[in-house]
Amino acid sequence: MEIRAIIFDLGGTLIEYAGPYAVWPDLETPGFEAVFVSLQGKGVKLPSFAEFRDTGFAILPGRWQMAIKGERNLRLLDFLAEVLAVCHVNSVEEAWLEEAANLYQDAICAQAVPLEAANETLDFVKGRGYKMGLLSNTMFTAAAHVSDLQRFALDGYFDAMLFSADAGKWKPSADPYLDLLDQLQVAPENGIFVGDDPANDIVGGQRAGLRTILLRSSQRFSQPDGVYPDAVIGHLSELPIVLANWSNE
Repeated sequence: MEIRAIIFDLGGTLIEYAGPYAVWPDLETPGFEAVFVSLQGKGVKLPSFAEFRDTGFAILPGRWQMAIKGERNLRLLDFLAEVLAVCHVNSVEEAWLEEAANLYQDAICAQAVPLEAANETLDFVKGRGYKMGLLSNTMFTAAAHVSDLQRFALDGYFDAMLFSADAGKWKPSADPYLDLLDQLQVAPENGIFVGDDPANDIVGGQRAGLRTILLRSSQRFSQPDGVYPDAVIGHLSELPIVLANWSNE
């Protein structure tokens, strides 16, 4: 097999966004705090913070599932508007909501750290002449994640990037993978996808015709029955070994 392109997931694969939180959506707590403080400071009448946060927690998993099923796109701005509506808060100016959404993103991104060996791994892949892509399921804007990549010096590697909320395309649909492959001008059989979520990253990559590598960077995701990645690694530093073995086939 001729390998021409490597596509990476972002969260949990190159950058970890969970901060001190072990369970999703608890990791979104700093975002809700930032929104609450911002709107409260503008005189918006809000419920208690616990009610506001828990309303968001109640809505978010369902909206995320709708997004990955292709039923409805999920953008942070729309999500916050829905949370406020459920809390019977209807007097928020659009500019205030946009500011609050940016503060939410900033709060979550502030707790992010790059995975160990992320830079070295991307250096290796780039140095071998592979085309490189980035594909992320996220309700945040592309700008927020590009800023993270720049902060950790991970931004100069990618020939194409796709962020689900901006594109309206979500893993595990094959569509975002095929869109990115088209941008890279690489056929699926010549591409590899690396991600940490079996149900979305691996299933989606296989639907698109890519070889897949599962990175077990955390215990956050279980592996559904019938989902078999082409390779499994426990650390990004193991990726060059897999690539070398496949290149020699």
